[in-house]
Amino acid sequence: MSAPDCRAASDAGLASQLRRFLELGAAQLDAAVRESDARAGQLASSVSALATDALALAVQARALDCADAGAASQARRSIKHLADALGSHVQATINALQFYDKLIQRLTHVREGLTIPSDSIAGELGAERADFDSMLEQVRSRYSMVEERVLFDFMMRGLSAEQMLNALTGLRNAGVPGELEVF
Repeated sequence: MSAPDCRAASDAGLASQLRRFLELGAAQLDAAVRESDARAGQLASSVSALATDALALAVQARALDCADAGAASQARRSIKHLADALGSHVQATINALQFYDKLIQRLTHVREGLTIPSDSIAGELGAERADFDSMLEQVRSRYSMVEERVLFDFMMRGLSAEQMLNALTGLRNAGVPGELEVF
């Protein structure tokens, strides 16, 4: 193979890896948006439940002033029940709010990862001298979440974004219900 042919083959390989790398960024953004959409719905539902229970609590508090002892006793029971429900809704709201921190973390990783190729190439004499594999490993090492590393590995092995997202959904669904991810 002649030198120009070798260079063309090398350029084609680098272009293929770069394309997969950019698809990875797009897939990561898509996964983050999909998960955030679901969590935002949970958050809205939790906040709505909090508001509903707060209004019901106010009604029951007024009923405590009722001259009827039976109505006041019923109001006390309702208040205890509503207090428990409020506690549950507050916990659900806190859990749902975690999506924001995770979303920001994922977006930051994508943004930082996308700057590495240009920094790597700019630091070398040209694209042919850039060590693409070590650059990819540098990107992967910045990921703190298992989902991000799995997504990276799938994409760099040539899976399509749709195949990868389906696998990632399966991974998410295989988790323990109610499990809290600490990151």
